[in-house]
Amino acid sequence: MNDRSSETALLEAVAARAVRASGDYLADAFRDCTIEAEYGTDDVKSAADREAEARALDVIRDAYPAHAIHGEESGRDGEHRYEWIVDPLDGTNNFAAGVPAFATAACVLCDGRPLVSAIYEPLPDSLYLARRDGGATVGGDALSAESDLSLPQSTVSFVVGLPAVRDDDQRAAAARVEAAVASRCKRVLNTWSPCVDWGLLARGDIEGLVAYRPDVYEQYAGGLLAAESGVESRVIALDGDGSAPSETEHGAVGTGVDSLYVAAADRAKLDELADAAAAALE
Repeated sequence: MNDRSSETALLEAVAARAVRASGDYLADAFRDCTIEAEYGTDDVKSAADREAEARALDVIRDAYPAHAIHGEESGRDGEHRYEWIVDPLDGTNNFAAGVPAFATAACVLCDGRPLVSAIYEPLPDSLYLARRDGGATVGGDALSAESDLSLPQSTVSFVVGLPAVRDDDQRAAAARVEAAVASRCKRVLNTWSPCVDWGLLARGDIEGLVAYRPDVYEQYAGGLLAAESGVESRVIALDGDGSAPSETEHGAVGTGVDSLYVAAADRAKLDELADAAAAALE
């Protein structure tokens, strides 16, 4: 193993420990059924988010004290070529409502590009790991996002980033995209936990995922997992009001706020979904 491979393996191991530290705490808190939270009209913030992030960050800082960290709860801290993007509780609304669909995620960027990601669903004890150009696994088994279903037989996840939910024009644009996606597939899935959906896609249990202006905290980790499990993808840049697709990039992870990210198990499904979604914004 060369030095670069060895370093990547160490980063992956730390990412795995970090998400497990968050996830193990969340599983216990969820089963306790006593959840302290602040409820808004479009989001929930719980004490569990903050505690889960603190546990993940303790693992990361113990291993790599000089690395930069961007936590969903705590914001950005430090500058370094390695930056950790951490979502301590993806699916807080589900967690607070007693719905057993949530995850914790961490992605390591190297010079701004995703290098390693870890996603952990604590209730089924599913640990997803991905390395750039190194493949993806769940529970140590290699992942492949293959599906023999046609698009009209398929289930496609739809994700909207929180800032877009809070903007009237962007929320309306997202609704048009969702309707266009629904017209092409059997079912649109809205779990309110994108990382759970990324796992389903990477395993081949669902056939596609469309994200309108996704949040970076899930998108980096999930996009790398998808790419390394063989998912085809397109990132379509958007203008400021959320419409007018301006450019398309194949095979990109996509970083969020100004893009429409479309992923599918194969190129034919991808092109049909992406063309329909883009057309809804024209």
